[in-house]
Amino acid sequence: MRYTKTLIASCLVAGSSLAMAEIEWLDTQSNDLRADRLTTDTGAIPASMHQESAAINFAWNAEQASTARRPGVGPTETGTTPMVESQQYWMDVTGTELARGVELPLTAPGAVVRISALDNDSGLELDPDKLVLEFNGRPVSAEFGPGHVSTGVELRREGMPVPEATLAFRLTDRIGAGTLTVSHEGVRGSLPLVINVHEPESAWTATLALERHNYLAGQPLDFEFELGDGRRSIEAHSIQAVLASPDASETWPIESTRGNGLTMAAAPLADIDRPAPGLYEAHVYVEGEYRGQTIRRDLTLAFNVAPAIAQFSGEVERGRSDGLAVVLGIDSAVSGRYQVNADVMGTNARGELELLGFVQSANVLEAGSGQIELALDSDMVRASGLQAPFEVRNLQLLDQGRMYLLEDRQQALRIMR
Repeated sequence: MRYTKTLIASCLVAGSSLAMAEIEWLDTQSNDLRADRLTTDTGAIPASMHQESAAINFAWNAEQASTARRPGVGPTETGTTPMVESQQYWMDVTGTELARGVELPLTAPGAVVRISALDNDSGLELDPDKLVLEFNGRPVSAEFGPGHVSTGVELRREGMPVPEATLAFRLTDRIGAGTLTVSHEGVRGSLPLVINVHEPESAWTATLALERHNYLAGQPLDFEFELGDGRRSIEAHSIQAVLASPDASETWPIESTRGNGLTMAAAPLADIDRPAPGLYEAHVYVEGEYRGQTIRRDLTLAFNVAPAIAQFSGEVERGRSDGLAVVLGIDSAVSGRYQVNADVMGTNARGELELLGFVQSANVLEAGSGQIELALDSDMVRASGLQAPFEVRNLQLLDQGRMYLLEDRQQALRIMR
């Protein structure tokens, strides 16, 4: 731990003396967000869009913080692990391939299949009467709702945002694990289409997770991946994975590791000093096999990537407020309006930490070294009945004008008195 000690003059009954006030930074946790270094490519950083310029400090007591705001929530929820599960997959095909017949592996009854043109203005009319289905080489029929195939027009009428050139159907419960062959004549040969297969009754699920929702440019990405049926996990024999920028103009490969892990080194993201607005997406396409049955799943996981333009410097001192206040040093590569959020914990009569309040401060800082103070007034501290030692948790540094989360510390500071 790193200690910052400041001397504060305090008046005692027996006269004046100096008392030692101790504040310590707590060790960082494995899933804390913090930059190793700030970006030097400041010319690529977009201008701040902030409107407010006055410094502010707001504090809510524990009851207000718990009812009006869940502690630990920032641009995206922190303190949780981003994770997606999938029982579906997608296939890109052409009109020629669809006319010839496309094979779709299934693992359970009740699969829902949707065929759509990629272009909303394709002019294609998919006809249920021209749809031909075979399961394991035998002709079968499909149903959706009361035993019929749904078209794009019908689905759009129900509020589903699909192209008009769409056919969707559900397979009967008599059609289980095996291979479904789908064909449809009369589609223009080069026309691009997509087929979605969703197996809501299947036990086979793919899972993709990251350690946190927010990352900084230049940090590696380590994904946890699993393909299993709830009783066993199997190793996929084919994994294709890419990271796509928010506008999909750039992609970077994600590598497979031993044991079905997925990772992306720091180098590709190190050049992202001006991320496009929006969320980055990891797209994973996986295929495995169990007892001769092919299992396909696709997953998409979204998360934030921000340039490292500011961080807590490590300097901290007691504030001038007569309540509980700390002044945090901030190093920034560019000017902007920066915000600090924190949960403040206090010690109760049983010696346990509990929430005292939530505090939020913001100010415009120039590039270089600056400070932002977090303060709770003495009435709030007194009314809480809580005493030292205090702890500052869920400490976050944000850029208000660029909508970046720049640092996030689950357990940040301990205030000894």
